Amino acid sequence: SATVVAGSRWTHTALVGIDGYSLDHVADGTLPFSSAVDSALRAARGSGSRMTFRESSVTRLSGDDAAASSTLTLGVEQSVLEQRFVVSSQQPATGGQRYPTAVDGTTQIWSHNTGVLAQLNSSWQNTVFLTGGLRLERNDGFSGAHRFPLLPMVGVATVRSVGDATLKIRGAYGKGIRPPQTPARSAGLGYGGGSQSVPSSLDPEEQAGFEVGAELYIGDLISLQLTRFDQRATGLVQNVAIAIDSVMRNSAIERRVRYQLQNVGEISNRGWEFQGNLARGPLTLSTALTGVDSRVRTLAGGYLGDLRAGDRMLAVPRRTVSVTGTYARSGWSASMAATRAVDWINYDRIALASAFTRTSGPSARELTGARLRSYWIQYDGSTHLRLTGRRELSRAVSFLLTGDNLLGDQLGEPDNLTIRAGRSVTGGVRATF
Repeated sequence: SATVVAGSRWTHTALVGIDGYSLDHVADGTLPFSSAVDSALRAARGSGSRMTFRESSVTRLSGDDAAASSTLTLGVEQSVLEQRFVVSSQQPATGGQRYPTAVDGTTQIWSHNTGVLAQLNSSWQNTVFLTGGLRLERNDGFSGAHRFPLLPMVGVATVRSVGDATLKIRGAYGKGIRPPQTPARSAGLGYGGGSQSVPSSLDPEEQAGFEVGAELYIGDLISLQLTRFDQRATGLVQNVAIAIDSVMRNSAIERRVRYQLQNVGEISNRGWEFQGNLARGPLTLSTALTGVDSRVRTLAGGYLGDLRAGDRMLAVPRRTVSVTGTYARSGWSASMAATRAVDWINYDRIALASAFTRTSGPSARELTGARLRSYWIQYDGSTHLRLTGRRELSRAVSFLLTGDNLLGDQLGEPDNLTIRAGRSVTGGVRATF
């Protein structure tokens, strides 16, 4: 990155970067069944790299001493994503071969994303603040009416001080969009040879909504924040189990399940967020509480999954809570954090895996659509306890010690088939030059 200050009004910033990933046998935790029973898991292999260029220019529209001050930001961003996938295909039998042979090949896909943005920030007497922005985007993942999405954002806040207390009232509205084919989904699908498919008619995922809130600060002792949010998502993409018939080598018909990405419909997310912080001498106590009601409002045409209008969204906790205590003295500090997610609905994956693999009872094709609703169960989660400590050995060197999952709970999140890491202790030395 590089920054150039041109005079007293303009500041230009340019950034060029590259990042990448490599995936090998990736499990998809959104599927009703465990991916371990899917032979197509071997196709979920690949790599990718993204090259990004971003330039932004900020200009001051008024002086610092003016009662009303404003800044205007103009920017452009361009990124190029190159992905490679290992694709399994069938090669016809030749010569003395009796059956087709599986052949692994590599598929390369390029995608481009361009964004242009403008944002205006204004303030009046350091009491009223206004922010407005607009982003125009072009992404290879969009098509049709969504080819050039326009994403607005607006926010307003007012700040008043009374003695040692400061009260801030704020509100904001924004909109975001995501292509139906993301790198993670593309890698999981394997682009051929797998047991999943991507229909070309998928709509992008869009989310728009507002939030209003209040913040209260009493000196350096207490800070309280309360936020109400109401967001609506459309085009949410879900892996849906579809029943298919496969003709085996002995001409027998095997009833199997194929996964297809489909648009669910319209989802609403409404709730409250609370954050509090108390500082007294070397001791700091922080807490956060979130309550959300995430529900399906309407279903998209052609959706064949198990969700229905009025249902709670799967795997979304109704409440999350965290408490953190920190004690710091000269040269050392220690903190303990407890977090917990409470009350969500997800699949009984143990029962599903059992039904999928047993020789008697329902066939695999019966574990699709509305039939999956009978495998929904409620989860309550468990408390996660984390302890961290830091000791300065000198101005440039410090010793760190961290303990995770101290209570040792490994089952029950996000479902009853996933096994999480147990207790772990990590130590290290940090040096600053």
